[in-house]
Amino acid sequence: MHSVSNGVQSYLNLKTNNTDLIQRIEVLEEEIQGYKSELENLRNRVQPDSINIGFNQPIYRYDHARVVSKQVTNTNNFIVLNKGSNDGVAEDMAVVSVKGIIGAVVYVTPHFSRVISVLNSEYHPSCIIKNTRFAGSLFWDGKDPRYVHLRGLPSHSVFTVGDTIVTSGYSAIFPEGVLVGVVEGAFKLKNEEYNSLKVRLFTDFSTLDEVFIIRNMLLEEQKKIEKGGSGE
Repeated sequence: MHSVSNGVQSYLNLKTNNTDLIQRIEVLEEEIQGYKSELENLRNRVQPDSINIGFNQPIYRYDHARVVSKQVTNTNNFIVLNKGSNDGVAEDMAVVSVKGIIGAVVYVTPHFSRVISVLNSEYHPSCIIKNTRFAGSLFWDGKDPRYVHLRGLPSHSVFTVGDTIVTSGYSAIFPEGVLVGVVEGAFKLKNEEYNSLKVRLFTDFSTLDEVFIIRNMLLEEQKKIEKGGSGE
């Protein structure tokens, strides 16, 4: 009789423990859902849609686009996006990924746009060493798509391996500070007095499938004044 009583008690204890365990699991699931909601809200808050310049004037806007086709192994590579003039895309708009620079729009149709990539020997956007602000131009040598070169740095420029390279903002296309890559080495081309840096790109072009198109809301005015015309 005593053994039967012990068995019943053990069963009740087990049932109680299982009930407590189920309740704890339910509480944890609710907490996890709460954390997921908080994370999603945080992502939405930090999702770039504008960059404030000057007196909190949002002159840059970011629009999402998807890659339709791309090239990474040619000497002059291009990317095609699924947004065109019907979406407000125009020539000379910058294109970036969540990790860094991609290129610039060079041709648009109503539904698509063609982007010249930094992996193109004819495209040389202005960039700077973030820490020291010495400026040069990006060059693609047609070899390894993970790397570009920052050329034309003055002979007295200061840099170290590991420095970050960003866009200079010295044009109407890219805002200043768009990530480019990290310095992995330095060299001088034959018969050239300027320094050149080997830069490992932050963006992996071989896996690229989503980008942001940057709209400079004052692009035409800035281009006009840079050419010597009136900004009015």
